[in-house]
Amino acid sequence: MKKEISIEPLLVKTVNRQSPDANQVHPWIRYLVAGVAAASIYSLIVLILLLAIPIIVLAIGVRYHDPRYCPIEPRISLYLIVHGSVALGLIILNIIISTITIFFFYHRSLISIILVLILSIIILLGTIFSFIWLIIGSVWTFRVNKQVIHEYDTINHYYTYNYCHPVLYRFTFVYLILSYILLVIACCYQCFIRICCPKIQKKETFAFL
Repeated sequence: MKKEISIEPLLVKTVNRQSPDANQVHPWIRYLVAGVAAASIYSLIVLILLLAIPIIVLAIGVRYHDPRYCPIEPRISLYLIVHGSVALGLIILNIIISTITIFFFYHRSLISIILVLILSIIILLGTIFSFIWLIIGSVWTFRVNKQVIHEYDTINHYYTYNYCHPVLYRFTFVYLILSYILLVIACCYQCFIRICCPKIQKKETFAFL
């Protein structure tokens, strides 16, 4: 009598071998998404709260956009407008991509992965632009620090050539300094996470991919 050979175990082994390859994603994609997406709901809430910062920056830039408010360097308001707009867009994109990675990770569809990848690239390019724009704004602001005055000629209603509105200039000056401080803190935090807690970072951030 011929023995019947079941092919079911072979099929199971074949499926098990193919499944990791089907879900495999290139490491550079994972690191790209890890750099822009929030890893938890708490981080997502922080991102939502951070929306207030670029809104304030944008509002002050628009409010004092008239060159007469800062004749010594009228581009300071331009810096605030552009930086606030880009930062606002980046945070919104971060919220979108973080929402996808946190709440819809179980779908793991090709469309969602492509969407996350596209948004991550846009955020990365926007971040590079923001850093370059930060340096440009620093040059415009700090180079006139010793010449700028904040007194307005109330008698003749005249703005001197080295005048800049105190709210506009002081806000920009402090904002730039805080931006550099937060940038250093963020870099140190990322280095600490990658060196000291690499397993935790992979578990929290790469779950979607």
